[in-house]
Amino acid sequence: MKCPSDGTQLARIQLEQVAIDKCHQCDGIWLDHSELKQLRNSSQPGLEEDIEEEYGNPVTEPGSIDDHMRCPVCQDVGLVGRHISYFKPVKVDGCPKCLGMWLDDQELDTLLEDKQEMNEELHSPGVMDFVKFVAGMLPKRPR
Repeated sequence: MKCPSDGTQLARIQLEQVAIDKCHQCDGIWLDHSELKQLRNSSQPGLEEDIEEEYGNPVTEPGSIDDHMRCPVCQDVGLVGRHISYFKPVKVDGCPKCLGMWLDDQELDTLLEDKQEMNEELHSPGVMDFVKFVAGMLPKRPR
């Protein structure tokens, strides 16, 4: 597969239980459908730095592209920009056909930080008190 941004051949990298495709030229990452969810559920922020430490930045043969931001899987489908996040808006480029997504450099870490922040917020005392309050207002279901 080729990088949708610069046409460089993507390298397959194993992260925990997920195999991702990384461009060593622009440091972008291609995630197939549901891989972001798997990484958000199991990874901590700083993953991109860990990737750089483990795999380095090998010399790559610069590629070329015929059309900017085409899906590396479907190849004939243009990627569409959309925002995904809980707290921090992150614009990613997704394929409407295969539902894969392209993350530019540092966007994966931003999404992982965002998930961690959401988890901390959801488990804060104020949120839990509010949930208990609302639950107490709901009518009891007959048994």
